[in-house]
Amino acid sequence: MTDAATSGQRSTSCLDGRGPNGGSGQRPKLEAEKEKSESNCPKEPLTKAKVLIVHGIPLIRFGLAKLVGSTRQFEICGETHDAPTARELFLKHHPQVVVLGLTLRGGDGIELIKDFRKLDTTAKTVVFSVREDSLLMQRAFRAGAHGYLLVNDDAPEILTALDQILAGDVYASARVWQRLLENLANGAIESAPAELTHLSDRELQVFSLIGRGFGATRLANELHLSVKTIETYQMHIKEKLGLRSAAELSEKATRWMVKSARENLRLRRKMALRSGCSAGDQSFDLT
Repeated sequence: MTDAATSGQRSTSCLDGRGPNGGSGQRPKLEAEKEKSESNCPKEPLTKAKVLIVHGIPLIRFGLAKLVGSTRQFEICGETHDAPTARELFLKHHPQVVVLGLTLRGGDGIELIKDFRKLDTTAKTVVFSVREDSLLMQRAFRAGAHGYLLVNDDAPEILTALDQILAGDVYASARVWQRLLENLANGAIESAPAELTHLSDRELQVFSLIGRGFGATRLANELHLSVKTIETYQMHIKEKLGLRSAAELSEKATRWMVKSARENLRLRRKMALRSGCSAGDQSFDLT
């Protein structure tokens, strides 16, 4: 009887997790398993890297903000389509990374890259653009960009780019690498074409927009400049390219844009064939 009672007490004591001497039996094991489980869980970084988004297309800004902001490594500290506002946000928030387009309201992406580099040499900039012409790619990197991606690249690639750039690397998507390597192989890395290298970054921006059919008034509205300033840029471009009239300027700019568009389409088809996709499935955008 006594043995049965003792056995019952021992059985009960085992059920409540205590050993025969009143100590813990199962608890150390449970706590060890809990600690092991917690150690396997991904931990939030102590501080997230701040990312500023500067892009002229609202839908792209929205998509970038949702994608980048949903990660554990990054947080969005601001977004804008306007170059002057971008400078203000940069000084206010001191972001570690800026993701930007090259065509902005009130300014030029290339010039903005240079400004950010002067304001904070530790900040990184990543171009996220629809523009595939190699001359702009070269100028972006020379201005201080740490990465260049195209809007038709896979969405997760922007996160890969941000990780590698923050680690100290320079990043270019597969399409960007292909374009730069092709120009290098063709001896055109310094002259694409040579005469356009005489244009300043802002003049090249105006020239490319003229090639897309922008008149002086529309250019002024797009870049937040006066019509007189646009006309001054047009005059300088004509002088540097040896052109005599606005009609010649428009014709030359249009030919350059058409040539760039054909090269972009050829490259996309080539990349599509390499990846096993149909070239007809590839979208094509001149904006």
